Amino acid sequence: PMKTFTLACVALLALSAASAQTPLPDLKVEAIDAGSAFRIRNAAAQPLTAFLIELVDYPGSYYALYQDESASVLLAPGAETRMPITNMTVGAAPEYVKMQAAIYHDGSTAGAPAKVAQLVGRRRHVLATTRELIARLQNNQTAAGLRQWAASIPDPTPANRTSQAAANDAAAKSLIRDTAAQIERDSVAAALAALKKSEAALSSSKPAL
Repeated sequence: PMKTFTLACVALLALSAASAQTPLPDLKVEAIDAGSAFRIRNAAAQPLTAFLIELVDYPGSYYALYQDESASVLLAPGAETRMPITNMTVGAAPEYVKMQAAIYHDGSTAGAPAKVAQLVGRRRHVLATTRELIARLQNNQTAAGLRQWAASIPDPTPANRTSQAAANDAAAKSLIRDTAAQIERDSVAAALAALKKSEAALSSSKPAL
């Protein structure tokens, strides 16, 4: 029994040490003219690839920022960035703004488990949408057709705006619209090349999708 207890303690200490080695990014919020700004610093030893910031439990309002670069690097260890946004509520109520989840280049994560799962699930849905876009373009889907597809995806509602479905739908809609715009700005070939590059990055990202 004593040996079992000792092994359990060692395992718990190892888990605690692992958690301590993967902290959430540091977040500071400030009000600026016509908006707000986030100051984000990567406090971990691994490059940061994704994070989720939310306005939590603020009466009558909600805001979420998903930032995900998949296999690319958002922030190197110890690096800091400043991100201005147009939402003014965030800067006016910084105590309600939380860094909820983060993913690092080696696949390690930090934050509330449900929010980490939501961030990974959103990335998985972006990969599925990317593959569907590639298939549609290879079957001669037009920019107008893509816009119709985007329009068919529901917008978040007050009832579901914090859900996985809302996060997935918003990401898919944005990607589809961006692809339609790239077709019109550049060409189908350019859009396909960008999608295939993104598909490769998403497929090789960690944690595995």
